[in-house]
Amino acid sequence: MTTVYDILFFFPNYLIIKPGLFCWTVITYPFTVIAQQLGLVAKTKKIKTNKQEQQQQELLEEDPLVTREIPAKQPTPPSDTEDYDEQTEFLKQQTIIANTIKSPTSTSKYLIPPPQRLYPLSRNPERRRRKKILILDLDETLIHSLSKGSPRSFTSSHSKMIEITLNNISSLYYVHKRPYCDYFLQEISKWFELQIFTASVKEYADPIINWLESDLIDSRKQKHKYTSAEDMPFSPKVFTKRYYRNDCTYRPGVGYIKDLSKFIKDEELKNVLILDNSPISYSLHEQNAVTIEGWVNDQTDRDLLNLLPMLHSLSLCIDVRFILGLKSGEKLFEM
Repeated sequence: MTTVYDILFFFPNYLIIKPGLFCWTVITYPFTVIAQQLGLVAKTKKIKTNKQEQQQQELLEEDPLVTREIPAKQPTPPSDTEDYDEQTEFLKQQTIIANTIKSPTSTSKYLIPPPQRLYPLSRNPERRRRKKILILDLDETLIHSLSKGSPRSFTSSHSKMIEITLNNISSLYYVHKRPYCDYFLQEISKWFELQIFTASVKEYADPIINWLESDLIDSRKQKHKYTSAEDMPFSPKVFTKRYYRNDCTYRPGVGYIKDLSKFIKDEELKNVLILDNSPISYSLHEQNAVTIEGWVNDQTDRDLLNLLPMLHSLSLCIDVRFILGLKSGEKLFEM
């Protein structure tokens, strides 16, 4: 009987039914995939599975004579959130262990907090603010002097003969101003509080400083047509303080060092600059120093003039050390 049945349905089965099912599967395959991605098929299968399990459970409970082992419920898989929390906790523990065992990296010393900003939010030139201090060197920075009769003496329109008395002995010196010295002092006096710090003795320095100061005041009088010092709206003193050789720190074999911390508090050094041609002089305060080449007799020198744009910018910044310290490279970050 089975053989006759197989013979009768062989041709219809393989020529009509199975090809038809195959074509139906091919046609409906894209729709099946879309339904699976949307979760429609999965939900249907889950519903059928849950119903079958529920029916089996009811049959087991209704049969009082048969003792069967009730299948254990499958544990629900952890959600993505729980899995993420476990990974985070694991990483935290590993980090704590690593920090306890390992030593800090050598580069950690460079991770210092930088300044919030280099310049204030308002740079309005008309807004009055406290001036920064600019400390000026004298010899070979602003002037150059030669004793009378020296073979290196030269004539200059910006020169003056000054008598120096030291230990009751008088000497005559020709003092020559560096090119653009007067204009330089006139401009920077608008931006800074000016001070002089020289490694020379007081008896030698004071007459020269007085000469520079008097020439600058005279030029102000002529410019604004003031008849006397009382008529001027500003102080007749150009240099607010003067420091001499006895204010320096002498180191044998090195020379005279200008230690600004003896006169200025550490927290105020951010507002202080020193202009000097000798690196030894500012060796304790390299981050406050503006360097300049020493001058002797070059009448084409323009170094003072070239410094004006930079000095004007420094007069507006918050901390001069964060800008001047850049020339030191990595040394700045090792503070």
